[in-house]
Amino acid sequence: MIAQLKQIIQSSNPDYIVEFEESKMMNVKADEYPTGAKFAYIEEYVSGSYTKEKYLHKKILQIQVYFCMFTELHVDAIEREAIREQIESDIVIPFMDKYNASGVFDKVDTFKFSTPLPRFDANEVSIMLQFDCKKVKC
Repeated sequence: MIAQLKQIIQSSNPDYIVEFEESKMMNVKADEYPTGAKFAYIEEYVSGSYTKEKYLHKKILQIQVYFCMFTELHVDAIEREAIREQIESDIVIPFMDKYNASGVFDKVDTFKFSTPLPRFDANEVSIMLQFDCKKVKC
């Protein structure tokens, strides 16, 4: 599932580095990114569920994807909002569209989002999407 999810993110905007990692290791990797770096970080999942619908087993993971950009230091709230709007148009909206059009996973009607505080660096601006990723389990 993760390899397919990474491919969808990468095809949404090739300018973004795509990582799948747990937060402490991602913090180490992010130290290597320069100002202006754009990356999508899939948080390593820790739980999910299995269901059975019409005789088919489905695996459901609650996925969190952070779409991030390292900016210049000391940007204010207005500048962060403008950067989030850029991230949204550059990769968040294209990702949601490509995810639902992929045919790989069940379509998602509602993607939840948040604008978290910086996790890796003081100059990080990000949008986090959270959604249930469902796939038929063979």
